[in-house]
Amino acid sequence: MTGGIFTTESSTMTTTAGDVDGVNQEVSGELARLRGVVDGLAGDWKGQAKLAFDDVMVRWDEAAAKLSGALSDIAQNIRDNAASFDEGEETGAADFNRVGAAGGGLLNL
Repeated sequence: MTGGIFTTESSTMTTTAGDVDGVNQEVSGELARLRGVVDGLAGDWKGQAKLAFDDVMVRWDEAAAKLSGALSDIAQNIRDNAASFDEGEETGAADFNRVGAAGGGLLNL
């Protein structure tokens, strides 16, 4: 950010979306690893403790899925914005070219 003006390019946005996807994969992998460790610790539990553990793990799985979904949505939104950015750039360039072509010599002052 320079002088309060935000600048970007669609290629930067696309790269960032890929980075978010990578973070999503890393986080999902780590959560799955931790889930496996915790499952191993609770393997012999029975009764109320087992039921309580199972309930917590259902919520864990739901939260992990929500996190992964949110990161996927963020990455897709960035990709969509990159496409819109490119379309806006192309439209702006076409508008300037059209104005220049219709200038009737005005631009040759």
